[in-house]
Amino acid sequence: MAEVEARAKPVLNPEYCKACGRCIEACARDALVTGTEVNQKSGLAPVLFDPALCNGCGLCVEACPEPFGFVTTDEATWLADAAERRKAGRDRAPAPADVPAEALPLASGVPLVVKGAHAGAIGALLAGCRHFFGYPITPSTEGAELMAKLLPKHGGTFLQAASEVATVNMMFGCAAGGKPAMTFTSSPGFSLMLEGISYMIGAQLPGVFVNVMRAGPGLGNVGPAQADLKLACRGLGHGDTHAIALAPATDQPGRPGRAIRSGSTTRPVIWPR
Repeated sequence: MAEVEARAKPVLNPEYCKACGRCIEACARDALVTGTEVNQKSGLAPVLFDPALCNGCGLCVEACPEPFGFVTTDEATWLADAAERRKAGRDRAPAPADVPAEALPLASGVPLVVKGAHAGAIGALLAGCRHFFGYPITPSTEGAELMAKLLPKHGGTFLQAASEVATVNMMFGCAAGGKPAMTFTSSPGFSLMLEGISYMIGAQLPGVFVNVMRAGPGLGNVGPAQADLKLACRGLGHGDTHAIALAPATDQPGRPGRAIRSGSTTRPVIWPR
């Protein structure tokens, strides 16, 4: 009778265990029990695993909802090697250094008649913005599309996020790394970003949000309106938040807006005439 090759046993990464107990229910050998000691990295009490009772069936790996909680032996080896490669990369990385802003003269050209969203994208590019994060939403998608076409040609990065919430948090990380970033959105998307915007304001991190307003309330429609001025000027997220809000005075060329300093705050606002 041929000898049956022993199956490799899974590996538990306690710092990734969410203590949900699904692996305990899946194990037929009682090799897993509820943990009682809190892991200092996760703040949770991971399950306890006894490899001596395990037959290597792999049901615990299938049951685990956390990708790195229970892994196979091969996956554990790959993760360890990846961690070593990351550490070696950090050790070889140069020390971070400030990159001073550089002002370059703008070459003369002819006037352009473009969509407002396109104008915002072109202006951001000329101002030095090379990082864009966003999620498509009518009627602001044209600006994001143009940035997706132009940024790669100018050494920039365009990344479509999974949602508006993801977008603002990506902008937070980019700004924290010292790089200016922007996004295009519309009223419902802007509402979803408010918590992240309030965090950016609290951390004193810059970001540009081009909000192409929908007529509200709620999801609204694609008709124009100006109710988001209240949202931008009178409360961005939670707490005592203030930010610079700029709005066109008219859709006709050659008529600039009027800057007004509101109260004792330091947020210049261009109001419609």
